[in-house]
Amino acid sequence: MARNFWIFASILVVSALGLKAAAVPEPQPVPVRWEFEFRPDALRLVRLASADEGPTWYAFMTYRVTNSSGQDRMLAPLLELATDKGHVVRSGRTVPPEVTQNIMGMLDDPLLLDQLSIVSTLLQGVENTRRGLAIWRVPDITADEIKVFAAGFSGESEAFFITDPDTGERVRKVLRKSRMLRYDLPGVITDRSSPTPELRGARWILR
Repeated sequence: MARNFWIFASILVVSALGLKAAAVPEPQPVPVRWEFEFRPDALRLVRLASADEGPTWYAFMTYRVTNSSGQDRMLAPLLELATDKGHVVRSGRTVPPEVTQNIMGMLDDPLLLDQLSIVSTLLQGVENTRRGLAIWRVPDITADEIKVFAAGFSGESEAFFITDPDTGERVRKVLRKSRMLRYDLPGVITDRSSPTPELRGARWILR
């Protein structure tokens, strides 16, 4: 009898975990809100110095955005870089202006917009496609995997409530549709060289 009880209890626990996993919100398979066409280029690493500090590793990525949503809309990209060590950094955060200028000079693209200049109304049509640049200070040179989360390219979102552990109050949170890019770093970042990030997957998520 006791053995049957524990088997039944185990089934309930597994079922509950399965329901919890299934409850993780996912974007709609077919877009239900406006969406820009977001086309990222390769993620690259570069070691640069600035006036205030010595050589430091930065990750950067260019991308293109086209508005085919049916009306002109505000473009305000939010791109974050996360490592498998738990670090998360927002593009542009603690990136010296000299570093941005150096990378812009390396790319030598007169139509390329930096992380601030790209924020404005994006007109419709391929002829109004914009090229943007995102730069991150690499938070951990021992990372084996890097993920880039790109938000601001879709109007889809999903609201949910959580209980604040300190106050016990219900707090409303919003998950926004974001493009997740996953890269492997097959090697070790050193003072003189770094591995080339390899794109292993890309998909839309709610985050």
